[in-house]
Amino acid sequence: MKNRMRLRYRLLLLGTLIVLMCQFKTDATQPTLEMKIDRFITHQMTTQHIPGLALAITHENQVMYVKGYGKANTQQLVTPQTQFPIASLSKSFTAIAVLQLVEAGKIDLDAPVKRYLTEFTLADTKTANQITVRHLLNHTSGLSDFGFSEAFLPQPITNAERVQSLQKARPVALPRTRFHYFNPNYDVLARVVEVVSGQSFGEYLRSHIFTPLQMSQTFHATTMAEALHLGDRMATGHLMAFAIPFAVPEQSGYLGGNAGVISTAEDMAKYLILHTNEGRFEDKQLLTSDSMALMHTPPPQINSPYAMGWFVTTENGRKILQHNGILSTFYTDVAVLPNEKYGIALLYSISASSLIAFALPQIKAGLIQLLTDGTLPSSGFSINLWGVSLTILTVIGVALAIRSLLDFPRWKRNIHVTPRWQILLGIAWMFFPLVVVLAMPWLVGMMSDRIFNYMQLFRAMPDVMVWLGLCAGLGSINGTIRLIVFANNGQS
Repeated sequence: MKNRMRLRYRLLLLGTLIVLMCQFKTDATQPTLEMKIDRFITHQMTTQHIPGLALAITHENQVMYVKGYGKANTQQLVTPQTQFPIASLSKSFTAIAVLQLVEAGKIDLDAPVKRYLTEFTLADTKTANQITVRHLLNHTSGLSDFGFSEAFLPQPITNAERVQSLQKARPVALPRTRFHYFNPNYDVLARVVEVVSGQSFGEYLRSHIFTPLQMSQTFHATTMAEALHLGDRMATGHLMAFAIPFAVPEQSGYLGGNAGVISTAEDMAKYLILHTNEGRFEDKQLLTSDSMALMHTPPPQINSPYAMGWFVTTENGRKILQHNGILSTFYTDVAVLPNEKYGIALLYSISASSLIAFALPQIKAGLIQLLTDGTLPSSGFSINLWGVSLTILTVIGVALAIRSLLDFPRWKRNIHVTPRWQILLGIAWMFFPLVVVLAMPWLVGMMSDRIFNYMQLFRAMPDVMVWLGLCAGLGSINGTIRLIVFANNGQS
């Protein structure tokens, strides 16, 4: 009897051990959230042909994940300490600087800008006198690229010069009535900070924001030339054509208060914590919770998604604070989930309209899904589809243009038996691609409320511009030859 009892106990013990071992093995092979994030980002980098990326994720007041992917340049890999221009995300730093001075009693949000900058004026002086600091922060100043196409004007090198250049700006709306995203709004704010604080804008950011947040690798540059000079760990930027990335130097030019911050994933993690922790980082309160709430809230008077340095959206029932930053060879994407207390910063060493429109938003959305649901998103869009499609369009466009050129002798023989309106319509159609290329800044402007010059458009979408450029060039040659022949035949 005792032997049977011992045997049962031994079998029970053996069975328990087997169950525990199987459970341990299952747990050991179950991917953690960090592993899922790493696999997702690695897959997306391969699928979207992204050369370099740095990622920071925070939860509440803790850094949850920070890592570099790909190459920073030909010699180094991207690390959490690699520096990237964060472009328009810099606006949120400018907003903090202004609100700090508001809390210090040195700036009144509803005071006219002219109280602090007596030289501030516009082509319409009456409207200039009505614009307040709050209007600049909310992008409700009434100014727009359509009234001041800065992309086609000489670039300033100081914030004071930017303010002076706005003397030619023409308002497109009354202040506080409409939202227009307008970079110089934040350049004027940077100049206000300089005048009120008595410090350069970069020095103010360093002493009042970067140092308290322990963002030791972050700095502000007024121009890209200054950024490249000061950044000793700067990544190399890339363009993309036909889904192929290639390294090129970033465009020179003015960055000012709207786009001048250079940072790292490691430092951006600390900045994210500030926004999920009601203006507090460790033992330092950079802004009161009321000021942070104001910064994260769009103006109630109009239908606008823009608060102060942040777009405020609702996606899948979740409130999201977000902003991107776009230069010609760098892209930044940041999202804060204020209710769930998550923060995400993605720093890319590439910028391309196709990626920005289709691929990069799904990376941010995928990370949000992983953090909130724990599930891996589906594969989604692949940049290869865009590359193949543009290649096919380019080949077809060039082939049709060449065929039309080869068909010229037959067209010339039939010119006397073809109706004049049909000839002129055919010639006009050949110039259509050229019209599209020439009108691109305004066509893009109608869709985005932003005006870009031809070089900016070419760098943003080289493949589209090559396609249109080849069609425009060949079509113009073809149309010009036929127009000359048609005119000579009309005179004979």
